Order: sequence, then structure tokens, then C-alpha cells
Amino acid sequence: RLMMRESNLYSEMHTSSKKGLKLRQWAKNRMPSYLNPEGIYSSHHLSELENMSPDDLHEEYGNVSLYNWVHAYQCLVELSKEELRKRFSSKKPIPLQVDRWLIIKSRENWLSFFKRKGMAEDVAKKVIGYFTFNSKSHDLNDCPFIPCVDGLCLMPALIAHSSATRSLMSLFGSKKISQAGKGRFHEQQFLRQVRAAGIKASPIETHANFQCDCVMLIDDHLIFTELKSNGQPIYYGKYYQQLCNIIGDSSLIYDGNNKLLRSYIEQIDRISTHYLNHLDIIINEFNLPVDWQPKGVHKIIVTTTMLGGKYHSDNVFVVDKYSLSSFLQRVPGVIFQNNEEGDRIKNIIDGYEHCTGEITIEKFLNYLYCLPSVSAVRKNIKKLTYSVRFDETLIYHPYYDSWAFGPYIRKEDEQIN
Repeated sequence: RLMMRESNLYSEMHTSSKKGLKLRQWAKNRMPSYLNPEGIYSSHHLSELENMSPDDLHEEYGNVSLYNWVHAYQCLVELSKEELRKRFSSKKPIPLQVDRWLIIKSRENWLSFFKRKGMAEDVAKKVIGYFTFNSKSHDLNDCPFIPCVDGLCLMPALIAHSSATRSLMSLFGSKKISQAGKGRFHEQQFLRQVRAAGIKASPIETHANFQCDCVMLIDDHLIFTELKSNGQPIYYGKYYQQLCNIIGDSSLIYDGNNKLLRSYIEQIDRISTHYLNHLDIIINEFNLPVDWQPKGVHKIIVTTTMLGGKYHSDNVFVVDKYSLSSFLQRVPGVIFQNNEEGDRIKNIIDGYEHCTGEITIEKFLNYLYCLPSVSAVRKNIKKLTYSVRFDETLIYHPYYDSWAFGPYIRKEDEQIN
């Protein structure tokens, strides 16, 4: 699903540029002027990964705006590409000397480099520090600066082909860069989206240690909602750690206060039970009759991590914001297929029929049960295999098609994927 969104975003931006929709002019009015076309695309891509709109990328991680993060890394990518162009256009062999294959500058010169690119000095210093490789780094993509005797060196052959957004996402996690405002930002964004859909919703924070991020009221049904701003894990291990955080496991891990960590499911169970025992708080919050009783109670964990499966457990729904946004905004997923006459027909994907018409509790629950965005990908995704021969040895490399629905082709009277 993540790869599909990435390729679809790239396709949409490419199509917009071809149609002359003046994407750069639009970006100029809404994004920092120092961004080049690749920086504009990377900013959009990062906004997708972080579940933000491009307008929200002024948000700071580690006291550096996300726009500056993208710009700084993109500058290194462009510098590396230029170095490779010079290297391959040269008609003379390049000596096997470190300074001819690496870009080496003092910290002061790197600082001047970023300042020339439009970054403030204090921001550039922070970025250089975060980009410097150390024991916390995952690899040379997320931390491209290698400390050396003469300062910091960069490997252009590696960085020229790096993804700015994926490298930054890895960096934010590996060096635990402060994202203090991220949780509150996503909570406010989610509340706005729910209310815009015509659903009554409010955070409940009356009792300490029992803060509920959002309680929704649909057709006299209560929906207790726990929001988790996890970002999008780049590594498989991080993804499965997120699943353990959601569902819980048997590791009995202790936190800093020597207390067992609660899974997200345990957290929402605990909070919902507490406020059902203090129903007057919810009644006051929503201005309900004093003798009001809910017709039903439901619990949801909403995560910014894009999920690849259904992880509902113990009567708790688990859904990502991407999936839920389609329901709240009433935007059903569609697929285009060719009919017998060769015309393209738009069909709503199974499960997305709940994204049409007025929002009801029945549609809401049915949508959560089926999660069509997950079901559709799992139904259509193809496992393919690369075959690579080395002399007498044939190596098979399995991979998943990044665009699950692929091109639809016709064979006689049968339509197959």
C-alpha cells in the first residue's frame, strides 16, 4: 500500500506537469522558494509518509522544519549527482585517492554550503550534527556525513541514488529526533476531519491518567478512539514492532518506571471502562439528557502507520488514518476495467460502498470490519520473482508487485490480471 501511494503520487505530479497545470507555480505560492522540482516532489512524498498536507511541513522535528530537512538532504543528493556527472564526463582515469572519490569538507565549509543554499546558520548546524554518522545511525543513507581527519566526507556514489524521504524517516527514528508536537498535531487534524464529516467528537481529558484522544458519537453509539502518531516505519522490524505495540506480546517489557508497558489495546480498554463508569462526564461533554445511555460501545485504535493487514483484536478495531480518511471524506476507492466493447468502466471496489451517502453507525462498523483498502491490495497483489544467473547458479529473488492492480488484459472471452 505504501509503494502504491508513492508511485501514484509520482504519477499524479508527472501528469500534472505534462498537462501544464503549473505545479511549480502552485508550489512557489505554498512552499519555500528554495525548493527545486525534486525537493517539491520529496516534500509531497514526506507529507504522504507523515500523513500531513504539504502546508503542514513547517512543523519542526528536532527544531528543524520538515521543509528544511528535505531541502538539506536534497542538496546533498544534487551535489552528489553533479560530482558523478563530472567524474563520468572526464576522459582521464581518476586516481585511486580518497579525496578524488569522496567529497571532503571541513564542518565550516559544509556550514557555508548549506547557508548558500538558503538555510539559516543555526538550522544548518543542527542538520550537520544529525547527518553525522555515529553509533546510533542505521546506515550511510540516513547519516551521510562520515567523520574524518579533515572534517566530514560524503560518498557521492551512494547519496546520488538515495531517497531523501526514506532516508529522513530512518534518521528520525534512529537518532530519536524530537517530534514532541507531532502527536498533538495529528490529534487536532483528526478531530477536524471527524467533525467536518458531521460526526460529534471531542477529546475527554477530565481525569488525569485517563485521557481519551477522541470520543465519537454516531447514532447514539459511543466510539472511544486512541490515536497513535507512529509515522511510517521504513524497516520491516520497525513495522512488526508497531504491531506488537498495538496488539501486545508476551515479552513483558518494562518502561523507565519499572512498570510493564501496556499495549494500545490495553490502553483503550482501560480508558473506555473508566469513562463508562463515569458516564456523566460524556453526557456533559456532548450535552446529552441526564438519563442517556449508549446504544452501543466500540473501541478503535487509529495509527498513522499504514497497515498491511487486519489486526482487530479483543473487540477493538485497528485502522490507519489513510483508510479512515476515505470513509470520513466519503471518497470510495475505484478501479478502472475494460468491458467487452473495450471501454474503460469505473467500478467501486468491494467494501467502499460504505463510503457513499450519509454516515451511519452500520456503515461505519461494516467499513471497519472489511477495511477495503487492505482487502483489495491483499486480494490483487502479485508475488513475482526475478531470476538472475551467475555461471551455473540460478538465483531467485521474490518480490511483490508495487502496483497491485496491475494492467488488466483480455484473453479471448476471459478477463484476467
